Order: sequence, then structure tokens, then C-alpha cells
Amino acid sequence: MSSVLASGALGQLASTTFWQLDAAPLAALALSSVTLAILGCFLVLRRQALFGDALAHAVLPGLVVAWLITGSRGPLAMFLGALGAGLVTSALTLVVTRYGRVERGAALGVVFTGLFALGVVLIETTGARQVDLDIGCVLSGQLELLVWPGVTSARDLLDAATWRSLPHSVPALALVHVLTLAFVLGARRPLALAIFDPRFARSIGARPGVCGGALYGLVTVAVVASFEAVGSILVVGLLVTPAATLRLAAPRAAGNLGQLVGGAALLGLVTALAGYGIAVGLGPLAGLGTLDAAGTVTTLGGVVLGVVAVTCRVRQ
Repeated sequence: MSSVLASGALGQLASTTFWQLDAAPLAALALSSVTLAILGCFLVLRRQALFGDALAHAVLPGLVVAWLITGSRGPLAMFLGALGAGLVTSALTLVVTRYGRVERGAALGVVFTGLFALGVVLIETTGARQVDLDIGCVLSGQLELLVWPGVTSARDLLDAATWRSLPHSVPALALVHVLTLAFVLGARRPLALAIFDPRFARSIGARPGVCGGALYGLVTVAVVASFEAVGSILVVGLLVTPAATLRLAAPRAAGNLGQLVGGAALLGLVTALAGYGIAVGLGPLAGLGTLDAAGTVTTLGGVVLGVVAVTCRVRQ
């Protein structure tokens, strides 16, 4: 039985269908899951796990302004508008927290609800109501549409022309992934001090506020870059679920930043790939057809978290 499954998997990997229809979505999922799981560890430890959900609402005025300026709903215009709104959300959250002396979660709630309301007002007063901003924009997620027409087998990967037909979302996510790894590895000690002992960090001149601002900016870029490929629901799930699951399953890992980040990245990757396999593989076998990959991955992550929570409760 195992040999049959193995031969079927190898045959799938060698097929043209896999390379053209599945390779790019799998690459986007892998890059998004690892990047967001890593950044989500810092948000969970800072008790701002819903920062990604806040961004999903706060980018609305950015989308409207981008449409007003360019007159286009194209991916680039929507991406730039969402990115600008996301950066404004991050900056305003830091300002309200620092100068308004408001708890971080409350500040985030005030900022994103205010920006979301502003977006609604702009839609009602500028004529954008007649334009469907949901279709094809960065918030919808287009994982199933990431087709790589230039590749038919693994041999084609050696041809430079093949890479030029790769969907633009994958190189963008790869760049954000590299930036995330460079930031986390390069600023590991200031990040740890800013999370676990910000007072001590300030006393030695580590400037945790600057470090936190850079973290928020990077999270914003990663979230917006991932929206187009995997959709906002999966972005929020990948930001929260791996880190929360690992912290629940191994409480001691929360005190070791390296273990938490590495474990969450691995869990996020495995969950994403397994969820995609269930969506495109087991769904048709069960007579359900091809399932929505983003929804399946998010559901699988929630199931894993639930199982871990129940197991930990039983052990207690």
C-alpha cells in the first residue's frame, strides 16, 4: 500500500499538471506560512495576535484612495494602497500607545475601527460604491489562480525563461521572507529584550520602541504581500495559530525565543502543506471536489490547536 502511494506521489510530482497548477501555490503557501508564523510569534508574545485582523479592516481606506488616484483596481494599485494604509495603522498604533498611554490592544482597536469607518465614509462619498473593490484586490486571495505556464517538468527549472513566467506573488513573498529572516536573526537580542524586559532594554539604550516599530512595519509588508496570494483569513490564521499552538503545547518554549520561532515556522509549514494536500487530494477522493485551499489550511490549523488544547487539559 505504501509503495502504491509513493509511486502515485512521485508520478504527481513528475506530471505537467503538478508543475503548472500546484507548484506556484505550494511555493506561495510555504513562503507565507513560514514568514507569518515567525512574525506571529512576536505578536503573540506582545499580546497583539489580532494585528493581522486589524490590518485586514484598516486597509479599506487605502484601497479607496488608491482607486481614486489611479482609477484602477489592478493588483499593483491595490497593493500600494493597502500597504500605505497598513503602515499608517502601524504608526498610529504606536503613537496612541506611547503618547496616549493606552494599552496596546485598545489602541489597535481604536485605530483599525477608525480607519475602517473612514474607508466606509470614503466609499459612500466618492463614488467608489459603484466599484466592486473586492474582486481581484489584495484582500480576496487568489491561490488557485497562481498558474505557472512556463514549466512542464523539473528540467525546465534550469531554464531562465521559465522563471520569468512565475507568478509575481511568489518572488514578492520570497523577498519578504528573506527580509524577515534577516531582521529576526540580526535583531534577535533587541527583539527579545523589547518583548521580555522593555524597561531593561531602555536602560541600556536598546530603544525597544524603534525595534517594535520596525517589527510592525515588517508585519505590515508581510501581511499585505500575502493577502493577494492566500487571502486575509489565512493570513490571520497563519499569524496566530502556529505560535499559539506551540506555546500551548510547550510552555517552556515561550521563554526560549529561538525554539518558539523555529517550532512555529515548522508547524506553520507542515500545516500549510498538509492543508493544501487535503484540499486538492483528499477532497476529490471523498467526492467533495477540490476544496478551497486557504479555508482548508485555516481549518486544519484550528483543529490542531483544538486537539492540543484538549490534550493539555486532559493531562492537567
